[in-house]
Amino acid sequence: MFYRKDSRQQQKDVNRQPTEEEISYGTSPKCFQVHEKWQIECDQTQCRNWMDYEGDLNCAIVCARKYENGLSLREVADRMGVSFPRVSQIEHAAFKKLGLEKDLEEFEDFQEE
Repeated sequence: MFYRKDSRQQQKDVNRQPTEEEISYGTSPKCFQVHEKWQIECDQTQCRNWMDYEGDLNCAIVCARKYENGLSLREVADRMGVSFPRVSQIEHAAFKKLGLEKDLEEFEDFQEE
């Protein structure tokens, strides 16, 4: 069923002035946009993009946007709080599931130092 506002409410909405927050970020800013603009760390630990790495403002999206060419496996391991070999295992498993294990062979020359 279609809901229609009364004419007074419609006029209020038309005449409403935007708030300071809406002027700064738009009508519905994403949290990572706010963190990037003001360089503040995210404290929303329940967010699916939250990670415990203050260098990237605790946000995986900020990290991805900051490093457009990607990160090395060691950098990923540091950010996720796991070991380098574990990140490498996860990468191998992902390539295998995607059916790209042949593509992974060309990277076998790069071993842990």
